Amino acid sequence: MTASLATGVLGFVFWTIAARGYSAAEVGRASALITSATLLATLSNLSIGSLYERFLPVAGTQARRIIASGRTVIVCAALLLGACFVLVGPTDTLFTTPLELWLFPVFVVILGIFAIQDQTLIGLGRSRTVATKNISQSTIKLILVTALIPVGTGFAVVWAWVIPASLIAFWVGMSTIRRRARAMAGPGALPQPREIAQFYAGSLGITAVGVVVPLVVPLVIVTRLGTEMNAYFSICWLVVSTAAILLHATAAPFVATAAEPDADIRSATIRLIALCGGAGIAGCLILIGIAPWILAIMGPQYAESGTDLIRLMALTLPTVSFVTVYTALARVRRRLRLAVVVQCIFGVVVLCGIVFAADRWGIIGVGYVYLAADIAVVLLLLVPGVRLIRLALDPATTSASFSGTPVPTAASNPTAASEPDRRMTTR
Repeated sequence: MTASLATGVLGFVFWTIAARGYSAAEVGRASALITSATLLATLSNLSIGSLYERFLPVAGTQARRIIASGRTVIVCAALLLGACFVLVGPTDTLFTTPLELWLFPVFVVILGIFAIQDQTLIGLGRSRTVATKNISQSTIKLILVTALIPVGTGFAVVWAWVIPASLIAFWVGMSTIRRRARAMAGPGALPQPREIAQFYAGSLGITAVGVVVPLVVPLVIVTRLGTEMNAYFSICWLVVSTAAILLHATAAPFVATAAEPDADIRSATIRLIALCGGAGIAGCLILIGIAPWILAIMGPQYAESGTDLIRLMALTLPTVSFVTVYTALARVRRRLRLAVVVQCIFGVVVLCGIVFAADRWGIIGVGYVYLAADIAVVLLLLVPGVRLIRLALDPATTSASFSGTPVPTAASNPTAASEPDRRMTTR
């Protein structure tokens, strides 16, 4: 959570420095390149990180093989996606030299590896390293983007973003992930490949909707309301999505902790609800109160046009907390079908609703649609969500029974098998 909050704040500072030190055209070019590379890096991860969060804690000696296999897949996917972007994307507008063109797929690989390390570290039980890693990268890129102002090009801004990511990714991979994976012992307790495949398919569906909706919504706004209104929406989205990312950050460590065979599922669930729910309510109240001052930093027009929108979207944060808690518990339980269906319904409601609402109410209509879609999702998940939370909070529920983690059988543990016989003999 600290990493997510710090990264959001420092990212805001990064673009403020860029806007003041570089021309608007070069900032726009850099923003498009970084956004495209980040999106492609996210897609190249292919939701492998969800497997790391859920199954690395019980992988045992297989952890090294799982991490290496996933990294290979991500590198190949990132190179392929980066190359496709170079071939079919707006290269004449975004790239000014052949070197920039050739380096873009490499940048996608670097950002893909940097991103997957968060979930790798969480799966290996090193969540605190995520904060050190991301805050370090965000701090160094502020120094670099300032130092490169004399260069004055958009690609200099891209270098300021990518160079720290490459250095820190190499350092974390060699110093922490490699050492921690080697220390993993035991045969592990992985479920059957079919069950892992079903879990992966559900996670991939949730990730796909989470990527497609933020990608398409700005395009709809530009088409219906114009680029100026999209600028106001983008700043509001940056602020609210930073708060939402803070809520989602509570889920991954919970999944990794609750997946362990000897975990205290009740205690972990209480902490998850307290952190995620508390952050959702606090974030909602804080954003409603300080929205005008946040937007005034960007200019009076942003404050005038975006204050009501950011306050309306802030009301979605408590609903996001509930959905995050439900999805985290469903990941531990390896039952994601309902979560995927509901996420798809959310995406359809948002994309279709914005087309109608933008024409009728303008930019504020986007806030109405997001709030209505989130409320609908909570209503759909309310009964199964409450049941799942009650099961997790039941003192009689063990981590193994809740998550379906394989337990030693009589054949694999003769001592455990003989213990009931001795108790029966005693009786």
